[in-house]
Amino acid sequence: MREEGTASDEIGSPVCESASAAGLVASDAGAANSSRLAVTVICVLGCALFALRLFAPSNFLDQDQERPAAYVLDIIKNGSWLCQHDLHGDVMSKPPFYNWLAALLALPVGRVTLFALYLPGAAGVLGIALLLYWFGQRYFGTRPAFFGAVASMLTSAGLKGFGLARTDGVFAFTITLAALLAFRAWVLGRGWTWFWLMGAIATLTKGPLGLVLAGCGLLAWWWERRTGEPLALKGSHRLGIALFLLVAGGWFLMAYHQVGKPLTDKFFGQELANAALSEGSHRPGTLFYRPPLHYLARAAPWSILAYFGVWRVWRSPAAEVRERRFERFLCCWFVGGLVVLGLSPHQRADLLWPVMPAGALLAGREIDRVRERLATRNFRVAGYRWSAFNCVFGLLLALMVARYVFAYLGPQARTTIVRQTNALQLLAEKIAREPGAAFPLVHTDDPMALQIYLNTWRPPISFEHAAALLRRPEPVFVTISNPARLEPFRKPDDPPLYLLTPASFDGIPCPARVVGNRARFE
Repeated sequence: MREEGTASDEIGSPVCESASAAGLVASDAGAANSSRLAVTVICVLGCALFALRLFAPSNFLDQDQERPAAYVLDIIKNGSWLCQHDLHGDVMSKPPFYNWLAALLALPVGRVTLFALYLPGAAGVLGIALLLYWFGQRYFGTRPAFFGAVASMLTSAGLKGFGLARTDGVFAFTITLAALLAFRAWVLGRGWTWFWLMGAIATLTKGPLGLVLAGCGLLAWWWERRTGEPLALKGSHRLGIALFLLVAGGWFLMAYHQVGKPLTDKFFGQELANAALSEGSHRPGTLFYRPPLHYLARAAPWSILAYFGVWRVWRSPAAEVRERRFERFLCCWFVGGLVVLGLSPHQRADLLWPVMPAGALLAGREIDRVRERLATRNFRVAGYRWSAFNCVFGLLLALMVARYVFAYLGPQARTTIVRQTNALQLLAEKIAREPGAAFPLVHTDDPMALQIYLNTWRPPISFEHAAALLRRPEPVFVTISNPARLEPFRKPDDPPLYLLTPASFDGIPCPARVVGNRARFE
């Protein structure tokens, strides 16, 4: 018989080493499976929300989605990659990165589609969730990262991000990636070039404010110097700054060379003036309280946990150095972004999107702490054992998903804007079916969306010019929001006008009509 405590049973012996190695392999395999499952759930949820938006009734006429679509149409029809105009000839109001993405998606089919317009923003929202999970699980663990990723998608901002033809979702993604690259460069002491390059892309999406918001998290360096184990901001920035100037500045110089003064007038004149006057005559910084309140509403119910997470980081920072450094970085990114936006006179709630990812990850960690407290609280129903946390969290997720479904398919899917969008689509289908989309219509004040649906580029003309064209002997057909608007420009001996399209489709008033000097399309 072998005695207990022989060498073969001691720690470090071949038997124990094999057992330990097997345990580590099993642990790593379990963590990898858990991570793959989490990523799969995040991707499936994101794709399902995007599909819901894509197949729900469209609200394309709402929230100024026509102009970005017109910029994309300008690229498709006119090859205007450097600087785009809308159908009225106005220069684009934002840099072109979103327009480029949508145009690349539209090029294979040769026309602007809702899929091409919505996908960049939806991919941005999903990309943010995956970034939060990727970085969060390194410093907070798998569960907090997963909760934070899900919380970033199931908010009002996520609801709009999956179905809004605007730059906001792409802008938020570029800032999120730039911020996390800044943290990585700070920790490694190198790699700042990637931060500056992503900052350039953020600038090409919506302007240089993106670089400021992405860099707010680096205020944690000062915090670490005051309390904690300081980590110097090492690494060279020269190549990164050079690339930033080359990418962002190079585009602006080329666009200015092509367009000239209208570009600077739009970017530095009209856009800045609109931002400064958007909230009335108040001084900058006097409405500093609005962004925190906007966040509380737009990120509910996770916003309450995010604010609590900020308070916890301030009062009881993590003991582990890496975790403490990351949580402070998130707090500075989140609170610093709120301060920057609060000092601005432009207080639109959608501007909060770039700082919301930091709040979502802080909220994710608080959700996991709630899970730990409720881990031992279970109850039985119908003979099955139920976890209190799983029931509560599952109910919240179900309510948030139901909110998406309600927004896209409930009463809001039958608002006036949605109904008018549907009527305009039916009008475009009628025109494309009868005379054909290539038929030479003359446009006046009808929505730009009509030409986006028709895949045509015909700058609108004045009512006076349209009335003069309708006097000609050859067939002329004009699209207009209300035919009565032509009457002040008509002469007593003008030929009669004919309405070639109905005033409504399925009882829905159409925002455009087609009138002509012939009784039918010729």
